[in-house]
Amino acid sequence: MKYPRAILVLRFSSIGDIVQLTSPLKSLRDRFPETRIDVITLDDYAELLLDHPDINRIIHIPREMKYQELKEIGKMLAAKGYDLIIDLHNVIRSQIIRRQFKTAKKVIYKKPRWKRFELIEFKKNNFPDEFSQRWLYHQCLEELLNNDFPVPKAKLVIHKNEQIEIKYFLEKKGLTGSYITLVPGAAWPQKTWLVDHYKELVNLIENKLGLSIVIIGSKNDRICSEIANDKSKQILDLHGKLDLRKSLAIISLGEMTVGSDTGMVHASEALGVPVAMIMGPTNAQMGGGISLDRSVVIEKDIWCRPCSQNGKRPCYRSQQYCMTEISTSDVYRAVQGVLAL
Repeated sequence: MKYPRAILVLRFSSIGDIVQLTSPLKSLRDRFPETRIDVITLDDYAELLLDHPDINRIIHIPREMKYQELKEIGKMLAAKGYDLIIDLHNVIRSQIIRRQFKTAKKVIYKKPRWKRFELIEFKKNNFPDEFSQRWLYHQCLEELLNNDFPVPKAKLVIHKNEQIEIKYFLEKKGLTGSYITLVPGAAWPQKTWLVDHYKELVNLIENKLGLSIVIIGSKNDRICSEIANDKSKQILDLHGKLDLRKSLAIISLGEMTVGSDTGMVHASEALGVPVAMIMGPTNAQMGGGISLDRSVVIEKDIWCRPCSQNGKRPCYRSQQYCMTEISTSDVYRAVQGVLAL
């Protein structure tokens, strides 16, 4: 195709997928350095991409937008002169918007539904060894990139002034030393590790490693309160008290991040902070996994996993072995290994 003047990339959710989106954006910027690259996403996630060097403009819309409103947004954007539309979500919302572009070339993300079905239902893994969500995004860009670009790591931007502000905030809360960020919550309860194990892990980190713990999460992550209820002076529970940018700043100043296969853990790697990822019902072929050399996944080879793409499906066994079989010592050793590097 001819060199595009303006590209519009569509991806509306969720945190982890928006984080991984920054990888193909980097490839597009390298391939088309003079092209305007805009991204449209939901209001909830726009702050993730603030000041990203590979994005010219972030367009964000409310989650509650109805059909006619989405159609009008599409018509308004179609008048802006985009000559390439890249839909990296391919859901009803993005389909309504992209259909308003009558002349622009369109590149559409294809989800590996059949391969995921085979893996979940028959435990038959037909995914390539190099599979990741970043790699999958790049598959639909092959023609554009001419296969000349490697799959870059995801990248988020936090500015020094944001770090200074959050450091001052932590000091006012009584935390002045080094800490590990804990992200124990998840959108689906099946993806959360056991509360008692988290409590044991926190005690080990505090008493043996001499590090404090900062807990972040949404206001609905009740597990955060349960972990922090010992009122330890070295635990700072901030779940539900921070906006997205402040949460990213917290992560960026931590020694490492510990949590489930969730968006903010992926955001940690995009900030260059290694993670210990506790992975239960999902696996790398479902779009999770790690990217930094220092990061580590803690998982058990249980015959019934993965059982769903995102951990939504309730466990049908007498207990959720993919999580109960992961011991406190398993995770603590992983934490020690990451810190040693």
